[in-house]
Amino acid sequence: MKFIISENKVESLKKIAQGLINNQLKNLRIMSDTEWGLGEMDEIEEVSSVDKIIVDDLEMSDGVTVYLDMYVLTDREEFDLILGAVEYSLEQWLPNVTVHINKIITPL
Repeated sequence: MKFIISENKVESLKKIAQGLINNQLKNLRIMSDTEWGLGEMDEIEEVSSVDKIIVDDLEMSDGVTVYLDMYVLTDREEFDLILGAVEYSLEQWLPNVTVHINKIITPL
């Protein structure tokens, strides 16, 4: 079966993806504050280093590819935990999704 995705539908998917990402980041922050301990210091630091995540682009080819801009508060460059959690959250609604960091934006 073939689906035609219009530009308007891509914009709607971007909004849905943005909402899912915002919710997942919020959940990670809550978990890092309440459930994680000293054994997860790197994960806590990873979560606390991210200010916000913005969906920059969404492409429809072999599945869905989401490109993210990450606004960070530190010079951290590895976000494996966050990317995995975001991808898992998006997969619940968008099968065959892949997530890529487009830009990491640090404060001046």
